[in-house]
Amino acid sequence: MNVAGFRVHAVLICGLLALVVAGIGVSQTLEPVSLRLDWLTISYHAPFYLALENGYYRAAGIDLKLLEGKGSGGTIQLVANGVDTFGLADAAVVAKSVSQGIPVKTVMGVFRKSAVAVVFPAQSSIRSPSDLKGKKVATCAGDSAVILFPAYLKAINLSPDDIKIVTVDCSAKYAVVAQGLADATLGFGPYGRTMFQAAGVSDIRKLDYADAGVALPSHAIIASAKTIEGKPEVIRRFVGATTRGWVEARKNPGAAIEAMVRAVPLMKGKEAVLKTEFEGYVNYLDTPATSGKPFGWQSADDWKKAEAILAQYMDLKPQPSVEAYFTNSFIAQ
Repeated sequence: MNVAGFRVHAVLICGLLALVVAGIGVSQTLEPVSLRLDWLTISYHAPFYLALENGYYRAAGIDLKLLEGKGSGGTIQLVANGVDTFGLADAAVVAKSVSQGIPVKTVMGVFRKSAVAVVFPAQSSIRSPSDLKGKKVATCAGDSAVILFPAYLKAINLSPDDIKIVTVDCSAKYAVVAQGLADATLGFGPYGRTMFQAAGVSDIRKLDYADAGVALPSHAIIASAKTIEGKPEVIRRFVGATTRGWVEARKNPGAAIEAMVRAVPLMKGKEAVLKTEFEGYVNYLDTPATSGKPFGWQSADDWKKAEAILAQYMDLKPQPSVEAYFTNSFIAQ
């Protein structure tokens, strides 16, 4: 969605929230709600902190508790078991969980395009996907970027034998490349820039999996089947307030980062890096199929393509309908 579209949608959301607040009444007790993040606080969590600090959730009748996570898998389990109301999780992991019978569904797409990429220093001789042939790529076990790497190689007409894999600890993969022990690594592009800078590499290049056709929805808001059935209005209000936070954060990234730092003081001093990283992630909010649609709206066509990839490379069991993974019922049209 372009900036103009975001502004129009912001007006609609503000109007919706005003109506909601009028219906709630100021004396009514706020609904206690928790949002479990996918990981420890990172740049793309800033809009949630901004929405919380600015009172957008309270305006929607919600008393939000924002909690850090320890991976998408753990977040999904906590939401499915009713420990947390909502979760932010990698949509690919959500889909795999749904195929295993875990009762959750994405109710709002955030990054509707995956940021997974091959990342490398800018001074590298790599300029196009074909240049990866014969290169050393640092990877770590269990990383979703590694699991989907064969799909990327197939899309760029290379085979696993064309690449030299260097398996390292996940915390060391950027340093290994910075030290010249490998040519590239795999991960989220915007985060990769931050990690390479910490390792002494001032500028990077990247090759997005999505640009080669390995297009997957990325992070999304999830809710349990029980919450979807029993508290649809709470979900609708939560989605509206969250949208408002993302609209504002996109207009003013610095304010969003500052709100996050005030909530998590350990991040103080990193504002400039976090802002640059967040601005990089903004490029992954939309796909061609979601462009011009309301923030949070998910494309069935995108999900069908994703399901085919996940079935081949992540052992996902295809569902009778891709609507098993998502719903747009709570997105303001």
